[in-house]
Amino acid sequence: MLVTDKRLRFEDIEAGNTYTNCTFTTSMATIRVSDAVFNHCQFEQDHFGGSEWLDCTFNDISFANCRFEGSTFYRDQFKGCQLIGAEFIENNWKKCTISDSRVDYANFSSSKMAHCRFTDSSFKEVYFRYLKLVGGLQTSGCEFEGASFVATKLAGVDLSESEFGYLEVNPGDLKGLTINQFQAASLVGLLGVKVK
Repeated sequence: MLVTDKRLRFEDIEAGNTYTNCTFTTSMATIRVSDAVFNHCQFEQDHFGGSEWLDCTFNDISFANCRFEGSTFYRDQFKGCQLIGAEFIENNWKKCTISDSRVDYANFSSSKMAHCRFTDSSFKEVYFRYLKLVGGLQTSGCEFEGASFVATKLAGVDLSESEFGYLEVNPGDLKGLTINQFQAASLVGLLGVKVK
């Protein structure tokens, strides 16, 4: 069912519905949302700790500077979203996609990501520290300038179709990372190699 231009509580969200231009008020209950589409909606609260989002699609939504510590995202899609400065610490992400979005300065540290894909999005200075990656991480058309992958094993991560001039990584974690020839110069110094 399509729900348009309504002011709703989180408890009013029903599986199978599409919400367009709706505003959702603050909820004190634990948030559990599944099988819903949100188009151009607004969320009045900024703390979603311990929430669970399954099979949801977010189109043109702003979660800038929101907190999602300890949350779960399964088979969710973020399209054209503002996730700048969002806190996704100790999250569990599985088969999620982020596309055409701004994710700069967000923090995904100590999270688990399984089979996720990022396309045409900006991840400048994002923290991906102590991340556990399952099934790699596919990216294309993204910007990762200054992103921090400290203490994250990068085997299965493909950054070859994305851009960065500098990454913060531990040399021992680079094994299995896929990059292109132009990106190699920015990482070779970490290995103690001098380029003349």
